[in-house]
Formats: sequence, structure tokens, C-alpha cells
Amino acid sequence: MDFNGIIKELKSGKYRPAYLLAGDEPYFIDQIADYAQTRIIPTAEQDFNLMVVYGKDTNARAVVESCRQFPFMGERKLVLVREAQDIRDWEVLDAYLKNPVPTTVLILAFKNKKPDGRSAWVKTMKDKHVFYESKSLYDSQIPGFISDLAKENGISMDPDATALMAEYIGNDLGHLHNEIDKIKLNYESGRITRDIISDMIGVSKEFNVFELCKSFSRKDGRRAYQIALNLAVHIKSNPLVPTISSIYNHFNKIWGVKFYLAKSDSELMSLMKIPFPGFVKEYREAAGLYTIAELERIFGVLKTYDLKSKGVDSGNTSQENLLLEMVLAITRMSAVEMKR
Repeated sequence: MDFNGIIKELKSGKYRPAYLLAGDEPYFIDQIADYAQTRIIPTAEQDFNLMVVYGKDTNARAVVESCRQFPFMGERKLVLVREAQDIRDWEVLDAYLKNPVPTTVLILAFKNKKPDGRSAWVKTMKDKHVFYESKSLYDSQIPGFISDLAKENGISMDPDATALMAEYIGNDLGHLHNEIDKIKLNYESGRITRDIISDMIGVSKEFNVFELCKSFSRKDGRRAYQIALNLAVHIKSNPLVPTISSIYNHFNKIWGVKFYLAKSDSELMSLMKIPFPGFVKEYREAAGLYTIAELERIFGVLKTYDLKSKGVDSGNTSQENLLLEMVLAITRMSAVEMKR
């Protein structure tokens, strides 16, 4: 069962006897655990029928004993074990999972780890109960995550605002969730623009990686260098390695759109992981400005500076100067190609 399926069931009041939540992405595990802790047991009954423990403070035998107790003056009991990866004696749980108490809901929330899938109790959990593996999102999935989260909170965001947030916060889903909460508290109505996001997360409205990539799309070398100068001054807020990654991803989309130019907009969005329809136009226009040979040379520049940013053949060149050199190399290539 996936995240949305579990949340949907919990909201509808359908509770399974046992859940095992594990995986690389803690955000979704926390969301399920938090929802269960606040919603499954009525507030008036939580002192009696809600048990929340941490793995380092308990063991599997104690968990089983708690699960076998019947609810007091209520329909059910919830046993929630957070950071369950700290427990070691899990095998004693297998017998309980094969014959669970129907009035108990057991949730085991592992953090940044999965239990051994060969264990008998894990096999029983997968066969008879709910096993959810929380996987990290790909970078291409982050704008969609932000957009969906905003909609859930009644927030309307411009695609540029969503893209800027994804660019500068990245795949820290907990941080993204907190920023959406801030928007909800501080902007009661109206559409959330890129400028609002810039102010909120402390990014220059004019000089950021998002704008740098847009200048590359237009082959505006002068503007690209102006932005690069500002990024270099604030290099700690704009580290070179992720900046190169963002530029590479941008040119990779331009290359892909050029290669699949005959495809429809929806097909291009799917193939190239373009998050919003409005961005397809930009990539189509950029694809018309660049040749395949030019893009291949730009990829070569990016590869060279990626290595240099990690200390390979960089000498004593600073990260700031490497950034400026790289942007100049890309824009000069564009200028040479246009003259041809």
C-alpha cells in the first residue's frame, strides 16, 4: 500500500491491526505516524488508550504486552513505536502478528532504515498486514510534491514560484512542508508568485540559479554573466556542485526537447520530467537556438567543471572563479556557434 492509500484509509476510519513503516524518506513515515497519533484515538481517551514509545526505551516483548491489553472505555488502543529501528529482539513479535488483538492498532515506524526482509516477523507483516516502504523522491518529482502540498493547503502557486522553491530547498520534504505552512499563515489569499518565494526563503529575485538557467535558454550571455557574478559573491548560499547540477539538468531538458521536437507537449513533459506545461514553451524555444553539437560541447564544459569543483585539476582556483569561468565558457560557445 502506498502513502496516499494509507492516509485515505486512516481518514475513512479503516484501521488495520499492524503497520510497518520503513525506508529512506522519513517525511512520509512521520506524516503517517503523526496523523495516527492525533486522530485514531479520541482526545478524551488518549490518556488510557494511546501508547507512544521510542525504540531505545523499550523492547519487542514490552510492545507485544501492550498490544495484548484491551482498550479502556473505548473501541481501540493504539501502540505507536517511533524510531523502532533501535529495537533488536523483533522475532518475538511474529506470534502476535499471526494472531493480533483486533482492538489494537500497532504502528512500527523505522527511521532511515529497513528491517531485515528475511526475518519471519517481517514476512508475516508483509503477508498479513501493511508494509510501507518510504522512498526518497527524485529531483524531478519535487515541483509536483510542492504543487500538490500547496493545493492541499488551499494555496495557489505560480509554476515559477514552485520551481524556485524546489531549486533552493531541494528534496528536504520536511523543510518544504514548513515553508508551505509559513505561506498558509502569512498569505491568506491571492496567488503565490516567484517574488513572494524569493522574499520568504531569502533568495535574490534577480540573481539566482533559476534566472541563470532562463538566461541560458535565451542565449543571453551578458545577463548570464551578471547573474554568475552575484552568485559568486554569495557562493556559500549557492554552492558550485548543486549549481552545476541544476545547469546540467536544464541543458539536458533542452537537449531532450530538441531530440523529441515532434512530440506533443504532454509527451515531452512525461519524457523529460518537465513539471509544468508552461515550461515546455521555454524549452522548445531554447531547443531552436542551440544545435546538437553546441549542446554536446556545453555538456563537456559542465563535466570538466564538475570535476574541478570536486578538486580534480583545479589548482588553487576558487569556487567563485570556477563558476565564472564555467559560465563564460558556456556563453562564449553560444556566441561562437551563432557566428557560424
